[in-house]
Amino acid sequence: MPTSLFFARLVPNRPDFPMSMSADEQATMRAHGEFLQGQLAAGSLVVAGPVLDPAGVFGMAVFEAESMDALRGLLERDPARAIGRYEIAPMGPTLARPARPAGA
Repeated sequence: MPTSLFFARLVPNRPDFPMSMSADEQATMRAHGEFLQGQLAAGSLVVAGPVLDPAGVFGMAVFEAESMDALRGLLERDPARAIGRYEIAPMGPTLARPARPAGA
């Protein structure tokens, strides 16, 4: 079945989240990072990371999935759902540079 790319924005529950995380929230973010590493290894995650927007930090990711519903199902397993919500949008035709060879 063909796949599509989707942009996912993880919006934290409060604007000062990155600066005011509790120990439990830090553990949740570590688990979130492990979840993303697993998706990268599985091939569904293309790129992810924090966006340091002065108006409010948020997480972003680009996923490859068969459908928006399939991606929603995948993100249901992300521990970060405890600290925020995902906004998901399909991407249109995209351009991407080829992966760099190892060691380049």
